[in-house]
Amino acid sequence: MVNLPLKPFGRALADFGQLKLAEQKLLDKCRKGEAAIISEQRPEQADDNNTVRASFLRFLVLGGDEFAPVHERGVLLQGAWVENELNIESAFLPHGLGLWDCHLTNIILRHSNIHGCVGFQGCFVNGISADGMVCSGGVFLKDFTSTGPVRLLNTQIGGNLECHGSKFDVRNGDALICDRAVIQGSVFLNDSEKGSNKVRFIATGIVSFMAARIDGSLDCSNAIFNGTPCALECDRAVINGSVLLKNGFTATGSVCLAGTQIGGNLGFNDATLDGRHDDVALRVAGMKVVGAFHFSDMRSIKGIVSLSSAKVGRLIDDNESWANAELILDGFIYDKLTGKAPTDAKNRLAWLDKQLVSHAGLEGDGKDFKPQPWQQLQKVLREMGHVEDARQVAIAFEKRLLRANLIGQTPENWCKPTACVYRKISRGFHRLFGWLIGYGYRPLGLFFKMLVVWLLCGVFYWYVALYGDNGNGVFAPSNPLVFQNSEYDVCKADNEKAQAEMIKAAYGLPSVQGAGNWYLCKDLREEYTGFSPLAYSLDLILPLVDLQQEHDWAPMIPTPEATGIDELKARSLKHVTRLVVWIEILFGWVSSLLLVAVVSGLTKRREE
Repeated sequence: MVNLPLKPFGRALADFGQLKLAEQKLLDKCRKGEAAIISEQRPEQADDNNTVRASFLRFLVLGGDEFAPVHERGVLLQGAWVENELNIESAFLPHGLGLWDCHLTNIILRHSNIHGCVGFQGCFVNGISADGMVCSGGVFLKDFTSTGPVRLLNTQIGGNLECHGSKFDVRNGDALICDRAVIQGSVFLNDSEKGSNKVRFIATGIVSFMAARIDGSLDCSNAIFNGTPCALECDRAVINGSVLLKNGFTATGSVCLAGTQIGGNLGFNDATLDGRHDDVALRVAGMKVVGAFHFSDMRSIKGIVSLSSAKVGRLIDDNESWANAELILDGFIYDKLTGKAPTDAKNRLAWLDKQLVSHAGLEGDGKDFKPQPWQQLQKVLREMGHVEDARQVAIAFEKRLLRANLIGQTPENWCKPTACVYRKISRGFHRLFGWLIGYGYRPLGLFFKMLVVWLLCGVFYWYVALYGDNGNGVFAPSNPLVFQNSEYDVCKADNEKAQAEMIKAAYGLPSVQGAGNWYLCKDLREEYTGFSPLAYSLDLILPLVDLQQEHDWAPMIPTPEATGIDELKARSLKHVTRLVVWIEILFGWVSSLLLVAVVSGLTKRREE
């Protein structure tokens, strides 16, 4: 008697006894490589005609035996009720497995090795556990429904992961977990078409691709995610294609892309983000996007959008999309603003102001103020050729520094009175620097201010030289050889000759022109420099230029009072003239030094 080799129970056809009608049909079709169609619709309940035991299905999936050969096309089954748990853990499947519109309980594919594709399209399951599974083909879960978690941790998928129109309904738990998975194709968590209708992908529970690698794209267009605290979590994932979260994409819970590397584009067009669970709608800290970051035509945003330390190739956004968002932009780097993205300073400053309102105290110690977003925007605008808008951003940034109390900071070990004085002086000079020269970004503005000061002071000097001191003027030659020369006594207001001539003029008698007024005095020889109010003003405001006016002329000031207080209280026109002269000299020196600094590049801001 020849003994047949023993096999584990369930690995021989004889172990299953009398086959059910659906099982017999499946057996016959597997031998031919055809699909066993038990029903064209998913069964609502089990009966004698549609039931297939999970153990029998496993037997065929593993290759059957010599009495039940399986075609190389694999096991193909539609419309069956699979009884009990389908456990194919740590097994080698020589062929693919394709189920359509079937009802199953739990499916276990942990650490299995499948040569071919795996599909549960249109199926209803209580959950799938496939951690560590290796599949040479794709995994197809189109129009699939699961009431328990689908776990694909550490899986290796040789093709796509397709979940078009599927429904994962796992409340307060994990819906689809693909952490550390390696997917050589793309991932589709988007809608499917049934006739003329579109069926949306819906996940109630967390969908996670943490540290996964996807060689293609991640498409979640028109999908609905509702998870706590994260709706979609792809932290530290590497996605070589694009990530599409658009065309009706809705997330209730955070969308997390922290540390994610995306080789294509990241699109949020026409999406809804609601971070109601932890107030964070979008978190992408450390994310890198080679292509464009689309954030336009958004339907709604509720919560914080944190772009901290993210880097994207191009930013495409619009004002309306950011309207209700709270922004964190510190460390956000983008190379260009393209598409409909506004590039004018007004709109971009409003964008920056949103993150200040939310996260950076405009008043206080300035610890929350983040300068990087301002510097990044200035750099991008300048590189794009929007030089004037870049200047406006730079000037606004300096004003924000002042409002954030970051001007005049001192070491903590400084005594309070010294620190206070230093702070007041620094803030004063900072304001003066901004008014004079626009913090170095508007040097030509200083020329216009100098022109105005020159003309105003020139007019003032003309007035006081002509009408000051009751018409005697307040200016006189500063050269003592001229001022004390008796030949010019008629030009001196307090001299008898001058007074006599003035009396003659008062009675209409012939007299010396300009008697008592050095500016108009006819007797002053022509070889001596004549007083010119405009030239005198120009000589004061340009300290490095000598027009001989400041050297040869000066206002006449009364003898100082006996006490300093009385001197300070002096309010004569001569005292006012001296004060105006001092102010114009100081203004001229400050302006000249600033102009020299601009020319030499000392105040040139970093434009990169």
